[in-house]
Amino acid sequence: MILQKPRALNKGDTIGVVATGRWLNPDRLDQATHFWETRGYRVKIHPNNYSRYHEWGGDFEERATALADYLCDPEITAIFNAGGGNRTLHLLDYINFERLKNTPPKIIMGFSDTTALINALHHKCHWVTFHGPSIAGYSKDTAEIHYKEVTEILSGDSVSHNFTHAQTLRQGTGSGPLIGGNMCIFTYLLGTEFISDLKGKILFLEDESEEIRNIDRMLLHLRRLGHMESISGLMIGGFSMIGNNGSISFPYSLEELLLEHTEGLNIPVIMNAPFSHSKDIIPLPLGIEAALTAGAETSTLKLLESAVQKI
Repeated sequence: MILQKPRALNKGDTIGVVATGRWLNPDRLDQATHFWETRGYRVKIHPNNYSRYHEWGGDFEERATALADYLCDPEITAIFNAGGGNRTLHLLDYINFERLKNTPPKIIMGFSDTTALINALHHKCHWVTFHGPSIAGYSKDTAEIHYKEVTEILSGDSVSHNFTHAQTLRQGTGSGPLIGGNMCIFTYLLGTEFISDLKGKILFLEDESEEIRNIDRMLLHLRRLGHMESISGLMIGGFSMIGNNGSISFPYSLEELLLEHTEGLNIPVIMNAPFSHSKDIIPLPLGIEAALTAGAETSTLKLLESAVQKI
């Protein structure tokens, strides 16, 4: 596979905003737009952000068309998803990936349900795509943090993260292309035409509002498919608001499950890395070579190549 890197994002460039999931409150959309414009960027908001189909910015076809509009718009350098939501998995059946293969790659960034899009575009079109903040994140007090981290990687700078607050479960080093996203969505992609082979890759996963017993099942599924044995490293981000709502309490913690399902694997494994549904969400580029070191005191992730083309 020949990896296609998008052009770097520079001041003066245009950022497109598409609601591939839920529509974003107009006030928050205005705040986020103002944030980027006052820093020297242009922001172009697709009309589907103002559509109202239940909680979403249009039905499946309308949202897929909106995304295609901006992916093919030569004025736009980067596309940030408006916010989170659900049912983004369904959009994959409405996207013409063959057409997009002949389109220059763009920066496309989002998280949560957008995991479906960034993985499908990475696999089907061989693009570098980005798991990172949606435009909604720039209407909060986390905006400056997100801005620094995102512009650093999207401008083509060399990036290294020192995970001082992450917990090492299995020490070691591993290298390979990054792949992952929201655990629930990522797991639903396995076995479909929309996901790349995990062999030799550093897998990163996060989630929110998931039942602990379901996390156990997803980890088991990953191992039964042979993916745990094939990856070169595992990074677990934030798992916020984990539920334990069965009639009988599930007796295992996330840490215990991770240790169980990675037992016997000679790979670095860390948890509580700074990417999640909360304020911490460092941008992680799918397909880019990286090195993960899980030490006794601290862990590091270093990108071994630029995620974008400097032109």
